Amino acid sequence: MHAHRMMLEEIEEEDFKLIAIYANLEPYKMAFLLNRYLNLKLMRSRFDVDFNHKDVQAMYALFTYKDLSSYRDYSLVSNKFKGESRKILNAGSLFLEEEVRPLEVNLILQYKKVDFFLKIEENIEDQQVHQLVNQIGRIPQVQAAYKIHVDQLKSKQNLIFE
Repeated sequence: MHAHRMMLEEIEEEDFKLIAIYANLEPYKMAFLLNRYLNLKLMRSRFDVDFNHKDVQAMYALFTYKDLSSYRDYSLVSNKFKGESRKILNAGSLFLEEEVRPLEVNLILQYKKVDFFLKIEENIEDQQVHQLVNQIGRIPQVQAAYKIHVDQLKSKQNLIFE
């Protein structure tokens, strides 16, 4: 009897749009400004996005909003985690010597300078995304904002928050 194998040819990919935001702000302040200027209702998620980068456990702030009128989900996620790296220098002596250095790791390594990503799930036209980018760019505390082509992202799986 022959063994029957089933191959998974295509994995259905999430359809979402992504906007990069440059703003040297705390995550809660960025969420507040987006709520104010875009009429969103972003709220802090119960759980942050946690990621293991080699020997560092990084936590990225996540704010979400489900717009029931347009059937869209908005997620604002921080791209930068600032922490500290500890390295043991000498463990053979009576006193433990440690080196503590500031550390910054990114959720999406491809875009190291981006401070936040605004992810929009479900159907949204490119023209509407362009309008959102323009509205975000008019926020005084935002240095720049632009649309990212999701199909060119190397680490798209880092933006799946479920």
